[in-house]
Amino acid sequence: MLLKSTFIVLSLFVSIQTLAVIKLNSGRGDISLISKNQSRQIDATKISSDISLSQDTLIITEDNSYARLSNERGDLFVIGPNSKVTIELINASEGDFISLHAGIIRIKAKKQRKVRGQRFDRIFVRTNSALVGLEDTDSLVLYNIYNNVTGTLTFTGRANMKRINRSHKFSAGERLVFRRSLKEQKIKFKFRANNEIKNFSKEINEVLFGQNLKDVATVERGQYSATFHDSRPVSMPVKLNPLQLTKLYPNNRLDMTVYSEDTDGEEINLSPYPLSGNLFIPAQQQSSYRGQYSNSQKRYAPKAGGLVDLASGIYIPPEKNATFNEKYRVYEARDIGRINSSNGTFIAPKNLTLDPNRGFLVVNNTHESIQKQIELNDLLKSNLLLASYKNVSGKKMTTAERFSSNIVGLSLVNQGHTFGYDSGDYELGKRGIEVSLALMGNGSFRPFVKFRLLNENFASSSLSNNIERFYQMNLGLDYQFGEIFYVSGQLSIDEEPIVLNATSSIVSATLTNFIGEFGVKLFNLKKIDFFARAGAKYSLANADDGFDIESGMGLYFGGKLDYWLNRYSFIFAELDYLSHSFSISGAGNDSDVDMSGTMINFGYRYSF
Repeated sequence: MLLKSTFIVLSLFVSIQTLAVIKLNSGRGDISLISKNQSRQIDATKISSDISLSQDTLIITEDNSYARLSNERGDLFVIGPNSKVTIELINASEGDFISLHAGIIRIKAKKQRKVRGQRFDRIFVRTNSALVGLEDTDSLVLYNIYNNVTGTLTFTGRANMKRINRSHKFSAGERLVFRRSLKEQKIKFKFRANNEIKNFSKEINEVLFGQNLKDVATVERGQYSATFHDSRPVSMPVKLNPLQLTKLYPNNRLDMTVYSEDTDGEEINLSPYPLSGNLFIPAQQQSSYRGQYSNSQKRYAPKAGGLVDLASGIYIPPEKNATFNEKYRVYEARDIGRINSSNGTFIAPKNLTLDPNRGFLVVNNTHESIQKQIELNDLLKSNLLLASYKNVSGKKMTTAERFSSNIVGLSLVNQGHTFGYDSGDYELGKRGIEVSLALMGNGSFRPFVKFRLLNENFASSSLSNNIERFYQMNLGLDYQFGEIFYVSGQLSIDEEPIVLNATSSIVSATLTNFIGEFGVKLFNLKKIDFFARAGAKYSLANADDGFDIESGMGLYFGGKLDYWLNRYSFIFAELDYLSHSFSISGAGNDSDVDMSGTMINFGYRYSF
């Protein structure tokens, strides 16, 4: 009996220690702590010692107040003003579960330890529209009850985010529903049993960190992702304006004070442009900087470099004619709003306010404010799909923009090569067309493919020739580093003419080559770009009908000039000189072959 009683006491002690590990350390203003058994209101500025919070504690902050919490592992939680947060599950082996019913919370999560197989002790935040998993990160999560937008902004590390519906079992509303009675001024609750919450741990870990991460967005340093559309996954993470990030990062108390655009003094209202000085540098994003939309996958990303309104969760993208900043790799927003210099919050343009559902609204009806309202609301609508460049003329894309766009091209090709054999030299040229496609990359990497259809252009020869055309194809990957340099790796499969001395004839042979290329932008004028490049070529050995081709090496160098017709299209000219050596053998055709000459390519390319 004594042993059984001791076991029960120890079990209760362990249970208490497992659950009561989050404490309210400090804060400001009025904070309400509400649980099933009690309700209390405190003045956070008078907190003298830590207050332990049990499971199922609802924390409500008022205007201009905040609450700072911590757990035993050293994770920090800051609940911003006008927020409602439920501490759902506090468990050292299951993770911390937090429901964000309204408002904003900033979490500085340490790297968690691994427990029981593939299960980790992570921090999970859920709203009525999203799940967010946090580990080794400093992230900000917001939820607006009026537009059902959940947004995640990461300062360090990364956070995983996935959209859910209001009726989903992981939704915050399924765990706790709170309503304030008009007569009794009380808050009523509906709780799920604790064991059901614990069972969610494995499922949510698998959803956010498992093998199949379909529709899960990984929000990295300086990026923002949100649930803008009810019928689509969360937006692909995009970089924020570095100046706003720089001001938001030290805002550890989540001060949301917003000063009017009419407030005098540049020390309060900052323009998001220019991007200069020692600013917060976001991580490279996976989506296109200019915005992208996939109808089949329902994936979308607005244009990078915009401002975020933390109250509504709305992301305000840069203008259509915004220029691209090569250093920070974002578009430089100029007239979409301003930034509070003390806390980084968004300030709407003069005479405008931002509504969670209707976008920008006019406060004072003037011709300028109405025009600005129309312009900004059109910008919000278009950037939820794809930014358009049709109204931007007289400018060109930067190298980084090219690496985050699809570019299709059509050109004329002339290859004038001299083939030097042991028996003599032969002029064996080719002419035709090239179709090229550079696929959308992430601003640094870009895959591409080129296909050429060439007709023979041989000088008069006594050799018999039954060849009419040649096929050539290049598959490659470009990588841009710095602002003017790039490297490229390619696999080319080329049909080339081969002279067989034994039969005095010309035949076609297939050469498979590996190519490495280095390029540099030498000139960057208003409408003209000029690149110099050089590369090495290694051809593989190949056995053909009646003869063998041994491996060989080649070098080439040249240049490329682009003349931009408008923002999204240009004409180009390429000139390269190639020197390539290989050998053929078999059936009396033994010979070293020195292939040299020029390659000219002239055409048109269009980005989309």
